[in-house]
Amino acid sequence: MATRAVMFTIGKFRCFPILKNRIAKFTSSSNLLNTSTFDTGYTRDPSEVFFKENVQALLDRLTGRDYEKVFQNRKLGQRLEPPKYELLTQAEVDQVMVEMEVKLKKKLQMPPLLKEREPVTKILSKDAELQGFDNCKYVFIDISQGINDRKREVVVRDPNGVLRDASWEERQKMCQIYFPLPGRQISMPKMFEETHLQDCLDQGQYQFVLDRACAQFEPDDPDYIRVTRKTYNCIDENNKFSTLRSTRHFGPMVLHLVLCKRMDNLLFHFITSKEVKAAADLVRLFHLVWSDSSPSELDEFQLIENYIQGPAVKKPALELAWQTFLEIEKQRLEALSQQNKASN
Repeated sequence: MATRAVMFTIGKFRCFPILKNRIAKFTSSSNLLNTSTFDTGYTRDPSEVFFKENVQALLDRLTGRDYEKVFQNRKLGQRLEPPKYELLTQAEVDQVMVEMEVKLKKKLQMPPLLKEREPVTKILSKDAELQGFDNCKYVFIDISQGINDRKREVVVRDPNGVLRDASWEERQKMCQIYFPLPGRQISMPKMFEETHLQDCLDQGQYQFVLDRACAQFEPDDPDYIRVTRKTYNCIDENNKFSTLRSTRHFGPMVLHLVLCKRMDNLLFHFITSKEVKAAADLVRLFHLVWSDSSPSELDEFQLIENYIQGPAVKKPALELAWQTFLEIEKQRLEALSQQNKASN
């Protein structure tokens, strides 16, 4: 006979027994996804770097400001509103631009780069007299309003009589049942399993994967770290940096590459795209991460040259790209000088 789960309320707590086979299935699925642990290659806590004001300023500049890309229509299954045309004075145009800048900053707010959270192991009590009372787990959750889900009290009574704090997976599952967040599912979507995830990345759906990961996971969730780092590395290997430019994910990807000391492909991309300022900002970020300071006495060209001659890993490719850029820049300046002389 199938066992039914019964929900009841005690004061401000609501108790929901979770069947053993359901818990076992949920846990084994999570363990299966985590069997191949992802090595980020970080030698320091990324949050120590990410939240620094000077690092945030550099990441913001590197992200860029492509208004058309930020505000472009996306296929989200929603009905599109027809465009509106209005005649505005210059003062009204300035006011609209201020409002658009606020909206743009909100859309480009970067998800934090954090280290993996520690597992929950706190045991509240061991009551041997309750052992074997039932064959399912009982989960108690505080359903009071106005409490952050990470601080919400969620405890579990195991069949062996142990009362403990809920694991992160159990907490997220129960909070999503009673306080659902838009875009988040109770169980992890299939697309984040390794096989399906690789299919999405092979199709170039980088932004879609990262947006969905932000909705489904917390930033310190092991699965979030696994999915985002795999996506960042795939973009780096395929030199698809432009797909994330002017999105909220570009900054975290750049910091990830710097922390892993694999930013040479991105620097090569900036140089070949003739984005000297972005290349110099990338080198400044490298110095801030690994020496907590950025050389202020050097100009953009000197910063890039010193990095290529110093800590760069892919020196031959970077040297060739840099010399090619300098040669083209020299020819451009000579042509411009001759044009100015001819016009005078």
